[in-house]
Amino acid sequence: MSIYESAPSRDWLTARSAPQHSAIRRTVARVASSIPPQRPPLWTVQFVFSLLGTSTFFACFFYLTTTLPREMTDQGFSLFEIGLVVGGYAAIPILLRPFVGRWSDSGHRILQMRLALLAFIGSFVLMIFTDNLWALFGLRCVQGIGMAAYPTSAGSLVAEIVPPVRRGEGLGFFGLSTSFAQTASPVAGGAIAAVGGFEGVLILGAVTAGVSLFVTVFQREPPRPTTSPPPVSIRSLIPARAVFPMLVFLSVTLGFSVAAAFLEPLADQPHRDLGFVPLFFMFSGVGAMLSRPLAGGISDRIGRVPVIIPGLIATCAGMALVAQSETAVMLWIAGLLTGIGMGGAHTGLLALAVDRVSSTQRGGATATFQLAWDVGGFASFLIGIVGAFFSVEMIFWVAALGAVVALGGLLLGRVMGWTRAAPPALEPLGAGVAAGGG
Repeated sequence: MSIYESAPSRDWLTARSAPQHSAIRRTVARVASSIPPQRPPLWTVQFVFSLLGTSTFFACFFYLTTTLPREMTDQGFSLFEIGLVVGGYAAIPILLRPFVGRWSDSGHRILQMRLALLAFIGSFVLMIFTDNLWALFGLRCVQGIGMAAYPTSAGSLVAEIVPPVRRGEGLGFFGLSTSFAQTASPVAGGAIAAVGGFEGVLILGAVTAGVSLFVTVFQREPPRPTTSPPPVSIRSLIPARAVFPMLVFLSVTLGFSVAAAFLEPLADQPHRDLGFVPLFFMFSGVGAMLSRPLAGGISDRIGRVPVIIPGLIATCAGMALVAQSETAVMLWIAGLLTGIGMGGAHTGLLALAVDRVSSTQRGGATATFQLAWDVGGFASFLIGIVGAFFSVEMIFWVAALGAVVALGGLLLGRVMGWTRAAPPALEPLGAGVAAGGG
């Protein structure tokens, strides 16, 4: 018998492990395989600045959510004219946003964000001096340029700087910054309007846009791609794989745009006592703030579709309840449901749109997805014509029906494979991203 065979305690020196050591190693391997790998950091300095800048930008937009329709109602403008100014301007971002996405992918995100903020500051100042319909519409079109440039560039920036395996979570917090503005800004705008009039709201908007412009000083552009962008074409401007998530999200944006344009006229009906209407948007923002982080984390682990479906159902319920609301409490519950729906659907669908394209098309995917905001806003103007012929309640019923149609389309897309993430050939980190696929 060799010395090694007679000394089990020194068996590690031999080429063959002792049985008891093999069992220990197998146990250690099983335990190690069950420990999830350490996830890359999400909360970087640039990510925090992106959230802060986005929140202050959207605050400018949401100050006007109820104050602009109320101002136009008090001045005697018709439902058609209110819809034109509040939602009709969205035709401008529809045309511009695909190009903004392309320029974002070329490394011009920060520049576009700054130009958008300058457009908002200028339009707010000039709106103080006019109450003419077409002048208001023209200045809203200037804001439409800003609405095309900033959200697209900021969304593309966040999609670029967050780790792919935490994309849903990162985009959820990005949306949360919007929801925070949505929660506080309509109420703040309404309060300022009660004290300082509509001019006070416009001054507040210009100052807030200036704060957002200051934040861009501390933001940094990610490295530019080494490859040249493809020639300008419909295919390069609007990535086909991002179109389906955009079409589904359109139903959610339609409901929110309808509420922004026609909630004040609905509250003016004599049989309704809806109280302080901006509270609808505050409760909507609270609902979105509750649902976005949860939806983002869940979508990274079990997929995008399981968080999108409840979002669409909640949106439908919220719009239907708005149509029937006769008290302030009913309106607040409707706002909470709408916000929960917005948070879940937006987070899951935006992450899905980015998942489905290559790493050089994230700006284009973000732009394509956010076209839903513009189309929804413009559609609210068209639906306003329905309200002019029927009733303002019918506008909200149409918005609820849109969510039902989108839910059916999502389930069909799941069967057809339209909710799958990009294959590894398109996305170098496809394995990590696919974990959050539909």
